[in-house]
Amino acid sequence: MKKNTIIILGILLLTIFTMNSLAAAEGRVAIVFATGGLGDKSFNDAAFAGIMAAKEKMDIEYDAAEPSSITEYETYLTQYSALRRYDLIISIGFDQADALNNVAQRFPDQKYAIIDTVVDQPNVASYVYEEKERGFLMGVAAAMLTTKADDPLTNAENKIGVIGGMKIPLIDANIAGFIAGAKYIDPEITVQHTYVGAWADPAKGKELAISMIEDDIDVIWGAAGRSGLGILKAAEERNIYGIGADSDQGHVAPGHILTNGMKFVNNTVELAIKQVLNDKFTAGVNVLGIEEGGLGYTESLLPENVVEKLEEVKNKITTGKIEIPATIDAARK
Repeated sequence: MKKNTIIILGILLLTIFTMNSLAAAEGRVAIVFATGGLGDKSFNDAAFAGIMAAKEKMDIEYDAAEPSSITEYETYLTQYSALRRYDLIISIGFDQADALNNVAQRFPDQKYAIIDTVVDQPNVASYVYEEKERGFLMGVAAAMLTTKADDPLTNAENKIGVIGGMKIPLIDANIAGFIAGAKYIDPEITVQHTYVGAWADPAKGKELAISMIEDDIDVIWGAAGRSGLGILKAAEERNIYGIGADSDQGHVAPGHILTNGMKFVNNTVELAIKQVLNDKFTAGVNVLGIEEGGLGYTESLLPENVVEKLEEVKNKITTGKIEIPATIDAARK
């Protein structure tokens, strides 16, 4: 009898503690990261920074999952949804679309956000980016540096490259923009592109980058999640310029990260949470580009004249004076 009483008291105390913890927070959020997990120094880490900012500014509590494979997405989303305790559940990455589409239909009263793709359900807010704009900026920067004759990290071959994580529309849009931006500076420039085929394979990323470098490419952009870390390490070891993606990756290869193609996922995560807590959640598609502060670049190692050109280009993009092709084939014409 005494043992049962102790167990019941323990359960009551745990319940009271949990309720007090929830009451103390302004809101509660769950986030399911993309495969590759935290520590990618890119997409997932940027999303985590947004959660941390929301925790500090809006006093939220959060739970997080780091799936190791695509097949785990639906399991985590279902588990969180079934608890019915979250103001918002956030999916990070395009490849959660199918899982979220299924789960959102089963839990129509739960609010969801997905970043980097669209899920057409009445309880899902989708946040996507004008990827080609970011790519264009990176192409401009790379083209201007490869011709810099007095730079020990470049050569006279006028060749640059971009390596994507996987061949999907959003990566192809980045590559198309990169090619178009480079040709905006120099129509005769050579731009190579390829794909790792995975988001979490730095070894393969490094192998592909070395192959490009051996073909005299001296500026490489790695738009490849965790796989991009290998690309940047190759740039450091072979003494050329690498360009980071999503987050500031200057610390990955000090002295060799020319700039970073920033996707401000942190701001997007924070925005999604703020909208829910302020009762301004609206399902549908939110498109974020340079003008909306969703994309940009870091000055990093960029010379002053390149920064000036990038600011000029940004203005022309936002005012419609530059039209960026949406496909790789169109960019190469």
